[in-house]
Amino acid sequence: MLTDIELKEKLIAQISNTTNGELLHQISRVIDLEVQIDEVYRLSPDEFNAVKEGIDQINSGLFLSNDEANKRIDKCLGK
Repeated sequence: MLTDIELKEKLIAQISNTTNGELLHQISRVIDLEVQIDEVYRLSPDEFNAVKEGIDQINSGLFLSNDEANKRIDKCLGK
């Protein structure tokens, strides 16, 4: 098994030698996804308030079980 450093060197060499543009774009997209995963999403004040409201509703017992929600949906759809 390759060490991280060996793997990086191997990948760099393979990337440098390829002429496959589609492959390079796919590699770039994968790397971009990793960068996005590492970013912390910051809630806007409206999003924060909506989440807080939902948590407050749950804590107050104002929620439906999955079964009950499905029953209500089926009733609305006339099933």
